[in-house]
Amino acid sequence: MASATGSARAQLIAIGESHTLFNWVTDISEGYIDDFLAIGGHRPDVNYRVAAGRGPGEVVWEHHYDAIRAAAPNEAYNQHVQRWDAEHGAQLVLADDPGAFFGLAALHSASDGRTTEVQRQALHDAAPHVMAAIRLQAAIEHQGADMLRGSLDAMRTAAVLLDATGRVRAVTQAAERLLSPDTLQVRAGALRAVRPDLDRLLQMRIGVALASRQAMPSELWMQSVHGPLLVEICALPRQHWNFGFAPSVIVTLKAPLGFTGDQGGRLSAALELTRAEGEIVALLAQGHSRQEVARMRSVSAQTVSSQLRTIFQKAGVNREAELVSIARAVIEMGSR
Repeated sequence: MASATGSARAQLIAIGESHTLFNWVTDISEGYIDDFLAIGGHRPDVNYRVAAGRGPGEVVWEHHYDAIRAAAPNEAYNQHVQRWDAEHGAQLVLADDPGAFFGLAALHSASDGRTTEVQRQALHDAAPHVMAAIRLQAAIEHQGADMLRGSLDAMRTAAVLLDATGRVRAVTQAAERLLSPDTLQVRAGALRAVRPDLDRLLQMRIGVALASRQAMPSELWMQSVHGPLLVEICALPRQHWNFGFAPSVIVTLKAPLGFTGDQGGRLSAALELTRAEGEIVALLAQGHSRQEVARMRSVSAQTVSSQLRTIFQKAGVNREAELVSIARAVIEMGSR
């Protein structure tokens, strides 16, 4: 495309709500990308190219850039394009999706001069072919997200997958059971903590993982009706050719006692108990007293005590503390 438009360089860029998803420029060093990010080049108040953008398929060029620079000049970006010899050119928006837009540009150096009508038409004609390639790549990345979610579901991992814009791409079944009105929810495509102070921390740490590709998980504790909940935010490895649809961050949820599913059924199988006996043991392992268990099961405390004598015998223990210790170990094993 650079050759067809008489340009020193061609550019394919995607910008999200708060950061650049990718910025690929032909024949340019990595220093350009670092420089672009350092000045906040994704922002329309900084970058006259972003500010001049029109609707999908509509070409804008130096005529539009001049008007933006005259009305609101930004010295940092002017120095940036002069430093990298890319002051002139033409561009168009390929797609303007919720949370991100994709753009194609011809970057002209000082020696290239300003774009001509023929060059701008060549840019316009190339756009449908580039958009078709983006759709194909998006389909591949979406399929990869589905495969990853399937693997995590098979391992009963409570996880939420976020794409490069920070939007929720997938939620495993185990994670769905831990999302609740008192801790975490998915709202408008984003993972949000219910408490405002915790939500600010959560969004900040997601942002750090997205921006720095932080490999080590960042931990955040929340209190739920079932006790403490550990939230871990970790960046996933990313390939260079990634349009931002593939999972970029994984948020895992861990309850210390693993109360994420059918714990009564698991305990019944592990200790050779009836289903009702397994549910009693699960409630005790959660920290409920015998009286609370009786109330929750709508039976008398004497009935629970009688059932516990049978459970002790089946489990090979003599005290409730021993039973709870074994039950918690079983639950922990199932939650890993």
